[in-house]
Amino acid sequence: MTGDHDRDGGGDAPQADGKDDRPELDVDTAFAALVAQFSAAPTAAHPWPAAEDLTEVEARTISVEPHPVTPPAATVAATVADPGYPAELDDHFVPPEPPPLPRGDAISRLAWAGVIGGPLVLLLAALLGGYLPFGVPTAVLLLALAAFIGGFVTLVARMPGESPDDPDHGAVV
Repeated sequence: MTGDHDRDGGGDAPQADGKDDRPELDVDTAFAALVAQFSAAPTAAHPWPAAEDLTEVEARTISVEPHPVTPPAATVAATVADPGYPAELDDHFVPPEPPPLPRGDAISRLAWAGVIGGPLVLLLAALLGGYLPFGVPTAVLLLALAAFIGGFVTLVARMPGESPDDPDHGAVV
């Protein structure tokens, strides 16, 4: 069966004499012809279409002479030595001093210390625990775990919530 598989036409039904209305394409032969054309030398005087040929005026305006290249150092030296060159362009840009970081309140600083310090204590206990004569006390491990959980909960609880005057709720599905 051949056809375009649409339901409203007779494209799916074979013809009465068993022949198709279009010849079968031989893909291998078509591919071999394309490959032969690709590797063959052009037969015409110019292989591009005639619409892309230049007119006499366009051919005369195209310059194929290379432009002289001046090294960048010579250009900079010439502009600096120029008496009309403004001296303020020689100054380097110095950015202004950035403002100091906000200090934060004591609760948020302790929460961040617990979130960062708790896992660091647990990591050090895991790495150095075998080298200590009595190991790492269980109270230290529990305190590090409590510091991490407490700091995390504190930071999440202090996050700003939705503002009542913000009408935009983002993308609504």
